[in-house]
Amino acid sequence: MVQRKTQTPAYWQSQFTVSNKDIEFIYNQILEANRVFTLDEIALTLVRRQYQAEELAARSEFQQGKLYQPKESYAVGEQLVFPALDFAVGTVKTVRPGHHPVHGTFNVIEVSFDNGSVMREFATNFDRPHPLNLDSNQSLASLQGLISPEEIYQTYGDDFIRPKVEAALVNSNDFVKFHDQYFLHDLLPDFHEGLFNIADAAIDINNGPLSVDALIEQMGLAESKDIIDTLRFSVSYRLANDERFDDVGPTGQVLWYLERIEPPEAHHAPRRLQVDPGQSYNVNSFDEDLKALLAEIDDEATLPEDVPSIGPDTPSVTIVLNYPHRRVGTLPITPKTETFFPTSYYNPVLFEFVDGRTGDVIPTWSVLNDKYVFGLDEWYTKNKLPVGAYINIKRTDNPMRLVVDYQTLRAQRDWVRTATVSGNKLVFQMSKEAISGKYDELMIIGESNPAQIDTLWLNALEKKLSIYDILCQVFPELSKLNPQSTVHAKTLYSAVNIIQRAGPGPIFQELVKHRCFIPMKNGYWIYDPNLRD
Repeated sequence: MVQRKTQTPAYWQSQFTVSNKDIEFIYNQILEANRVFTLDEIALTLVRRQYQAEELAARSEFQQGKLYQPKESYAVGEQLVFPALDFAVGTVKTVRPGHHPVHGTFNVIEVSFDNGSVMREFATNFDRPHPLNLDSNQSLASLQGLISPEEIYQTYGDDFIRPKVEAALVNSNDFVKFHDQYFLHDLLPDFHEGLFNIADAAIDINNGPLSVDALIEQMGLAESKDIIDTLRFSVSYRLANDERFDDVGPTGQVLWYLERIEPPEAHHAPRRLQVDPGQSYNVNSFDEDLKALLAEIDDEATLPEDVPSIGPDTPSVTIVLNYPHRRVGTLPITPKTETFFPTSYYNPVLFEFVDGRTGDVIPTWSVLNDKYVFGLDEWYTKNKLPVGAYINIKRTDNPMRLVVDYQTLRAQRDWVRTATVSGNKLVFQMSKEAISGKYDELMIIGESNPAQIDTLWLNALEKKLSIYDILCQVFPELSKLNPQSTVHAKTLYSAVNIIQRAGPGPIFQELVKHRCFIPMKNGYWIYDPNLRD
């Protein structure tokens, strides 16, 4: 038999398309069921449709002969197709009685293959269970050992099938979408505009997000016991297309809020966090020290495969606060922290941090697409937490509420390296800073005049300074603070990020790339300006 195309990777990767007949088929499926379908349901339905079409085509090939099944009876001269023999075709030559002491009586047919050059015998009228006997629910595919539609979708769905199905649904005017759910435009109920003014007021009075069920009750559309999924979808679809409302719930939970109340950072990454997409690095060019530091520095710009992940059962995690996140009041979402935060690929999520010392509630936003959590600026400032501070995050029984804390240090003034601006250049000196939490001594950097530093940062953006140029500027300034003139890679990372946002990987890449940077032991480096490119 000809190999089924649905069993080949090439078909799903390049040949599979969603036809107009497929769209019509899905339309009728939703119309008949009168319910919301997920994208996965629709895509799997189309895979099954292709699979079944091939099954019918395969059965039509047997017009040249009957499919051999031991339970059936056959006459001399009939042509049979044998699945166990790679669907070879043979002709019945003789029929005789057969007997088995256990299985009883049956018939035996002698069948010729290859124009009579090969003769074989097979049982017929065999009413015992046999793997070659097809029942009413069994397909030829099962006899061929083919993978099922579900296995096909599991293998090719994410990369090839889902995107094509989603594009076809979006391009059709028949369907409406909310998140990954679809319904028919013609089945949407009409809502009076005044109902959504009620929804606006209800959220405002609540001073926080409301579920779609709560809004449906407030709008007088149904009692809680009478709310059905199609109504939830229809109201959510209408809210999603009204610029006043935003879904701020995590994956699997829809919570509606008012966009006018949300901070801009819930939708737009602060400029201090924005990484040039052209930055890259090759981890194989790093020595073991740099590889370890890459995994140790908590930066969302580092490739996920270079950071150890933490499972959902880990009760707490400690990260080191870097310069960009300290400046804008955020935390990074990395494989180390992601399972702690409620997130969604569709929208920012509003959740709560609880101050581990005071119990104060801090409204916070997780923005998975840009990999940060926003809302901690006042908390950082109130607790005098510096760049390099150790921040503790702890789970609670409520996944929408986390505890945030820092490691206690008796309030004191420590000598720390401090960044200032002199002659339109970034310079460093040691000065005393008021600090109340423990910190990573290699990462900590204070700043005497943030406004001046911001001006320097904007100038660097305008001039499009490279990471290499910035390293050559800050390295001599940092090395003068150490009698050995060495500077740790972590410290260089902190210093570079004052002037330009960069992950540790691209910074380390410049260190190993240029001979003016000379590696020492344990992550320390020396700079020789005479060897500068």
